Amino acid sequence: MKTLAPSTMANDTPVENRDDMPATVGSLLDLWHSFEAAGHLPTRQDLTPFALQPWLGFIDVYGVEDGGREFRIRLNGSRTTAMTGEDWTGRTARDVDRKYGFGLHDEVHRVFTSKRPACHVTRIYQKDFALAYRLMLPVFSETGDGTVTQILLAIFLTDEA
Repeated sequence: MKTLAPSTMANDTPVENRDDMPATVGSLLDLWHSFEAAGHLPTRQDLTPFALQPWLGFIDVYGVEDGGREFRIRLNGSRTTAMTGEDWTGRTARDVDRKYGFGLHDEVHRVFTSKRPACHVTRIYQKDFALAYRLMLPVFSETGDGTVTQILLAIFLTDEA
């Protein structure tokens, strides 16, 4: 069975079963698992903009810094920015937590340490009334040593997913 990392955010609802995910969310998770099924963990060489084309704009790229103690947003997807009204490029998950009082850093860290994807229904921090599916996917080093170098975080509004 394909396992997902658990959530620690009290306001989030984990989505643990692939069948409970909308096609847009599930197909991105399926892409990640396809590399695992082929015998290797997905790297940036696998998860290229071409491979991710159907989901571009919804994906934020978090870089792993300081051995996994910090996660910097290297790219805030254009659709995510439009959805939230904010561009967090260059900032960290802790910066988001400081502004909104949630545990995003801990959630990203959980994916980093478990080396497993995680999916939740969460509220958009900037809009109390908006709910979204949040899918986080670890991306591994090209060296094949199992080191997570990035986390892809995709956000899809529940009424658009």
